[in-house]
Amino acid sequence: MAAEVFISYASQNRDRILDLVERLRGAGVSVWIDQMGIEGAAMWSQQIVAAIRDCKVLILAISKNSATSENVVKELALASEGRKRILPVFIEEADIPETMAYQLAGIQRVEFFEGNEEAGLKAVIRALSTLDVDVCSDATAAAGAEASQAVRRHHHNKSEAKREISIWLKVATGVVALAVLSLAGTIFMDSSTAPAPGPVALGQAQTNTAEQTQPLAKPVALDTNRVVVLPFKVIGTANETADMGYGLVSTLTSKLQPLQNLVVIAKESARKFKDSEKSPREIGQALGAGTIVTGEIQTGGGNIQVNIQLINANTEALGWGSTFTKSQDDFLDMQNEIATKLASELKGGLDAAEAQQLVKKATENAEAQSEYQAGRREWNKRSKQGFENAIKHFERAIELDPSYADPYVGLGDTYGLLSIYNFSPASEAMPKAKSYARQALEINPSFPGAYTSLAWVLHKYEYDWAGAEQNYRKAIELNPNHATANHWYGIFLFETRRGEKAVERIKIATQLAPNSKIIQHSYAEANWRIGRDADALKAAEKSLLIDPNFPFALRQKHVMLGMGTPEDSIKRFEEALAVYPNQPVLRHGLFDLYWKAGKEKEAMEQVIELLDRYHDSYEKARFAEIFFVMGKHENGYRWLEEAIEARESTVPRLPKARELKMMHSEPRFRELYKKNQSPGLCGQIRYER
Repeated sequence: MAAEVFISYASQNRDRILDLVERLRGAGVSVWIDQMGIEGAAMWSQQIVAAIRDCKVLILAISKNSATSENVVKELALASEGRKRILPVFIEEADIPETMAYQLAGIQRVEFFEGNEEAGLKAVIRALSTLDVDVCSDATAAAGAEASQAVRRHHHNKSEAKREISIWLKVATGVVALAVLSLAGTIFMDSSTAPAPGPVALGQAQTNTAEQTQPLAKPVALDTNRVVVLPFKVIGTANETADMGYGLVSTLTSKLQPLQNLVVIAKESARKFKDSEKSPREIGQALGAGTIVTGEIQTGGGNIQVNIQLINANTEALGWGSTFTKSQDDFLDMQNEIATKLASELKGGLDAAEAQQLVKKATENAEAQSEYQAGRREWNKRSKQGFENAIKHFERAIELDPSYADPYVGLGDTYGLLSIYNFSPASEAMPKAKSYARQALEINPSFPGAYTSLAWVLHKYEYDWAGAEQNYRKAIELNPNHATANHWYGIFLFETRRGEKAVERIKIATQLAPNSKIIQHSYAEANWRIGRDADALKAAEKSLLIDPNFPFALRQKHVMLGMGTPEDSIKRFEEALAVYPNQPVLRHGLFDLYWKAGKEKEAMEQVIELLDRYHDSYEKARFAEIFFVMGKHENGYRWLEEAIEARESTVPRLPKARELKMMHSEPRFRELYKKNQSPGLCGQIRYER
């Protein structure tokens, strides 16, 4: 289905335009933009011509940059020739150049200035509604009556000025009528609404200020079966009180997740809203959760009191609430008691199996639980230091309680990622990961996390495709809300030639963990690998909003998607190296950027640095990529053969890698993968669809 709105803009304004696009799509408007940017395009694409031909309205984003862009002028001319409706949207103060003056003569304009986006968005929506563009009814209603549009008309001659005076006389008349209606409403309905706007000066558009603007209503009500447990407020100064708060939220989240008919947001995404001043509605919209669980914890005199409250994110109405009090020594029992009561309120009752599941304690040792949860916080940092700290916490938890399954899974997940993040050879880390996952299953045969950790090793190291699939599915069957299980299974689906299903599965993971930088990156990569560059860029940008220096998302955006100038991209990678000095992916990205820019000497310096510092830890398959890109195929094959022999995690990805498309038709490349039964090229393996 063709998009109704085409946006013409200069690449220098991409961030501002992407913000506008996201807001418009949130209001139900179908939008088409050239994600590569007008100035960055190698040629004026046929896709652009077709998109303009099929649209109803062309939004012309006017700035100092677009006013001097030849391609923006061409797009405007094409829209004008096709008799398309044109809506000029000023994103900053700028003059209309002579090259655009004819097409824009007498056409209304809208301002979408930085710092006043809500008012500008409402004006855009009102204008689009009058131009026969489909807009969600809630957004249209929130945008207000047409009479208060913040639009102006350009003056080009005296007759046009007279015409505008006539228009604004009608607008002024309409405002007076609205004022009368408002007064009538006050008299007859005892309303306490704000006063109507004052009269509008002739020839001057009425301007909405930020203070007068309310956020736009969202088009779809939030599902109250989607639940998030926010970090509880802790009252007290002791460090252990804060640990109790995190422990309670973690326990409640993990206990609610396996329950049927509930979707529970991952705790790491919920943690982003600790001490947030946002309203329940805003938090619910950000996380896609219709029910918010919040509360506070207070300790004193050897006791602990927990106050808990349910809030409907759609209406901000308070629901069930309760207070629980026990001695601090009984805190683990209290967590189970709260989880059981909370689950019963959310589901409207529990069956016997669910009730039994909720009262089970993973450990009797509160200190062991605290160590495990501290390890998970470190694990989620996805840095070398974070992984090292996580291992120490998990090992300490096992010392405190050897029968506690969770830290074994924590160790399995950590060792399973060390080679992925290029901090350890797979041959050293992956066998440890498998051993810890097996130990966890011996303790708890129904532990979803253990099946996920085991599946990862079978998938990324042992190349046991059937075994990996079985364990991923088992994990998701036990806990459909397990974000990591859905995430890793999505990666597996792509590497076993099921790209569309991979995108669907990783999208579920993004919904369960909206603020996970790695899951957003994986969603970007999955979309990019099946040619959905626009969706890939959007997800990469989300990942970088969470961590502006995240190496994998930076490489996705600047190398794979080619965003930014070579100079700007190189600068971003160098800045990220100061934050992640031990991450070779950044050096690899610098090689790619220098090579594409024709700076072979600088590119080779990055290769030398990689070989010198990371020849033992950086995956051999990555070195194969580098040499293939340079056209040194013999060297590339040597590294690739060693990577296959070492059973590296990157190996299954290469047969579908767009950056190695030039190798996919090479007989030697194909034969190498067929010989090793890779699902990327081999047709002998069959999976359930």
